[in-house]
Amino acid sequence: MLSKLKAVGWIMFLVLPGILKAQSNYLPFDKYQYYQRVLQVSGLDSANTSYQIRPAFSDVNPGTRHPWRHLGYGLSATPQASIEPVDIYYYEPVWFHSLNTSLPRGMNDGPIWQGKGYNTAVSFGIQAEYGILTLRYRPIAGYYQNNAFDLGPYDPPPVTSRFRDIIDEPATEFAYRDFQGRVDYVQRYGEDSSFWTDLGESSIELNYRQARLALSSQQLWTGPAVHSSLQLGYNAPGIRHLYAGTNQPVKTPVGTFEAAYIFGKMRGSGYLIEGRTLTQSINTIVVSYSPPFTDRFHIGGMRTFYHHYPESFSEYRNMASKLVQFLFRSSYDDWDPDNQVANLFFRYRVPVYNLEFYGEFARNDHNADTRDFRAQFNHARAFTLGFIRSKILRVNRILALNVELTQTESMRSGLTRGEGQLGGWYTHNSQVLGVTNRGQVMGSGYGPGFNSQTLKLDYFDHRGHAGLRLARVARHNGRIDQFFQHIQDVNDDEVERWEVRNTELILGLEMTAFLMAGIELSAVLERSYIYNMHNLKDNDMRNVRFEIQLRKNMRGWLR
Repeated sequence: MLSKLKAVGWIMFLVLPGILKAQSNYLPFDKYQYYQRVLQVSGLDSANTSYQIRPAFSDVNPGTRHPWRHLGYGLSATPQASIEPVDIYYYEPVWFHSLNTSLPRGMNDGPIWQGKGYNTAVSFGIQAEYGILTLRYRPIAGYYQNNAFDLGPYDPPPVTSRFRDIIDEPATEFAYRDFQGRVDYVQRYGEDSSFWTDLGESSIELNYRQARLALSSQQLWTGPAVHSSLQLGYNAPGIRHLYAGTNQPVKTPVGTFEAAYIFGKMRGSGYLIEGRTLTQSINTIVVSYSPPFTDRFHIGGMRTFYHHYPESFSEYRNMASKLVQFLFRSSYDDWDPDNQVANLFFRYRVPVYNLEFYGEFARNDHNADTRDFRAQFNHARAFTLGFIRSKILRVNRILALNVELTQTESMRSGLTRGEGQLGGWYTHNSQVLGVTNRGQVMGSGYGPGFNSQTLKLDYFDHRGHAGLRLARVARHNGRIDQFFQHIQDVNDDEVERWEVRNTELILGLEMTAFLMAGIELSAVLERSYIYNMHNLKDNDMRNVRFEIQLRKNMRGWLR
């Protein structure tokens, strides 16, 4: 089957034009990509990158004055070794540490699991290039202490699905308690501490002109959001996938395009059903477009189908063909165990004000026809709105403000459609794993069905970076709407719905300092105030997360 998948990828790869350039490759918790985006908003980055398909290529002109110019950012990496005709590059080593005092917290950190207690990870890598062929090996390994905490008063939910085989089994005690058991969003990875390894940002790829074909384990981000992706983001370990698309914007007479086709395998955590590790497949097409008369506006979209993992090429072909079929499903009577998610997104920059607006609207599930679409356009929807405003204070000093609002709470129309359930975003009644990989949500670390409002303020100068983050997160209000009787039963007294809403307020301080001998120190101090944990009235908690990241900057090495 693999050879046939490669053949499909080659066909798509050969029809994409462009110039030779490899795609940028950042760790999911690296702040440099957001820094590059701020440079673009500030008019200091000339690349027409949309930041709607990430990791994204960006080209800071070496002659441009910007706060981190003295570190060599914007300059091309140079081979550290050469075995003719192969050039070899090294990746800067990174050592990550975090500590959570009460609960697992932390997001957009890829394969790292930041459980209660101490967590650490180290990343390193090497890259070999031979013509258009690139071999990248950048694994990450770590340890989590995984101390115990209260998992809640509810019984583990039954895991039911028609996704492939009929499943009706009890979930383990570590499963997320959503009363439906249709998401592999792990509360705790077993009872023990553990060492772990992951392939990280590793790949085998061909880059020719602006085209990229890869077999990869790299994290992917779709859409313009800074904090919470509505579908694919940096929160979970990267899925093993085939990628065929662009590696930088392709400029044509009718506009500038970025595009990707992705087929991948999502794996379960092993902590949803005792003794079983489930799998799913993802088929998605992502496109971003900028019209020829402006480089300030980007519009894009993606369509994704989640299925069981195919057992043959013909089965894969039938799944992939749905990406180009009609948007509506004319009948719900046919047993077709899939889930469609469709997203539309945009970015618009106003250079005169160093300002960017962005937004995304997504739908989970099909409409039956155009009439149903008009009548219940907002069924199973989620959206994000945000802006970035930067100000160049003086030479080599930038202040950036980011505000982002994300709404994924279930609509009440879910009670009258399908099986009549208010599942959270990232879940669906035809899926067992939901939109997760190895127990973590691939989009946002806030989990299913959340609403969030985030304010982020950052200051950059030649010494590093200082930041402030304020966030409010309402967690899965749909559970209260549909399962209030369950919640009422475990509370000591009669309660109203508003008294048991699980809300979290987050205050975070961040800094990056460039020290002597090329040492880069990043730190985060984050305080969470959690109200009505597990939807129990007055069950309030506090968590402090302290994070330190050490990097050795090596001039000419890859970041």
